[in-house]
Amino acid sequence: MKSLLNFALALGFLSLVVSCNSDAEKEPTTVAAATDSVTEVPQETVNFLYPATNPTDWKIGDPKKILKVQELYKVMLADSNYESTLPYYADTVTNVLFDNRKLRLSAPDFLEVVKKFRKGFKTLDEEFKNYVCLHSDAQNADMVLLWIKEKGTRQNGRVDSSGYQETWRFNAEGKIDYRSTFVRYDY
Repeated sequence: MKSLLNFALALGFLSLVVSCNSDAEKEPTTVAAATDSVTEVPQETVNFLYPATNPTDWKIGDPKKILKVQELYKVMLADSNYESTLPYYADTVTNVLFDNRKLRLSAPDFLEVVKKFRKGFKTLDEEFKNYVCLHSDAQNADMVLLWIKEKGTRQNGRVDSSGYQETWRFNAEGKIDYRSTFVRYDY
């Protein structure tokens, strides 16, 4: 009886294996093709505790905008030919200084303010710690955010060290129309 039961189990197992193999032979084998694109993972909806008063559709923007701001810095660090950067700016630029003074200036006047500030230093060295460009479809604008460590020697010989974050906004025409700065001294 025991051998008959073992024989039945073996036969059942064998028929299962044969049926699985025959089904596997009928189904085509599919190999996933490698792609260069990244599959987007669906984002979980997050309900924030406090509503934003500005659009919240920010996503990573065009890194070429970061390069434009770095080109501005290259001119500033060379302390020459500021006027060559005029095409980067909108007719009017809003400049919010680290002490919260808000200036609304023409592009040439904005460059004069930058020149005056930079002429207050004998030496000025800036290290770009990080940067990102964000884009908002709702605002049709890009924001370049920079985090910079700055070391400088003022004209009176005093050495300053600061860390600051700047925001440069590009309008729909791709021109800079806003800049703001937050500073932490003795960085």
